[in-house]
Amino acid sequence: FFFKQKTAYEIAQRLVGSEMCIRDRQKDLLETTLNCTENLTVQMRLTDEVEKSAWASEGLPNDELSIQNGILTTRAVRFPYCIDPQMQAVRWIKVKEASNGLDLLSFKKPGYSNKLLGAIQYGKPVLFEAVDEQLDPLIDPILDKSYTIEAGQKLFRVGEQEIYWVDTFKLYMTTIIANPKLTPETMNRTIVINFNVTMQGLKEQLLNEVVAFERPELEQERKKLISQTSENKKKLKVQEDTLLKGLTNTTGPLFNNLQL
Repeated sequence: FFFKQKTAYEIAQRLVGSEMCIRDRQKDLLETTLNCTENLTVQMRLTDEVEKSAWASEGLPNDELSIQNGILTTRAVRFPYCIDPQMQAVRWIKVKEASNGLDLLSFKKPGYSNKLLGAIQYGKPVLFEAVDEQLDPLIDPILDKSYTIEAGQKLFRVGEQEIYWVDTFKLYMTTIIANPKLTPETMNRTIVINFNVTMQGLKEQLLNEVVAFERPELEQERKKLISQTSENKKKLKVQEDTLLKGLTNTTGPLFNNLQL
């Protein structure tokens, strides 16, 4: 529902409207005897603390707008076009997708199409940095996801050739233009996400830069703690899921189940 819109602004408007509806309904429920979750937000249904902690360890700021941008980047149906003058999204995506074999491409370099098709076929992420306001029409079929399904396999036609479309393929595009004048075709084929730094995010980044310059050992310790916190939350989530699954599937007295 949320991600069929074409721009991050439209999605943000819908998120705000949804938050208002939730608050209004929550007031009605609190006046009755029905139980309901307090301080419920749309973000709580789209991500969790484990994922947000992982994003923070990868370099994404922890302010509300950055979390929303992270949700849009990872959950949107269409491929993201990130307005990123401070290169915040670029740094985050490079760390996030490094272990998945991220390919860095440019529309200005010849031969990029072969690498892009290879990424589609092998399910690898691709990042186009510093793109212009107008995209290369060559990638229009890719942005439209114009594949066909035959015998349960997704096939993407390139001229006379057909290649497999692997679902793990991801395409990211970023621009350093602060206020790009995008064409209707680009707006229609991508989801435009504004990664301009907020005042709160700027304060955090400036503080980190000052600490890194004045006390580099403290900055290293901070990064280490963020990484450890992320790993601990992942382990806790795995243990919780394992315990719940065990409690659901167990039969007989619990004390007979040594694993639980």
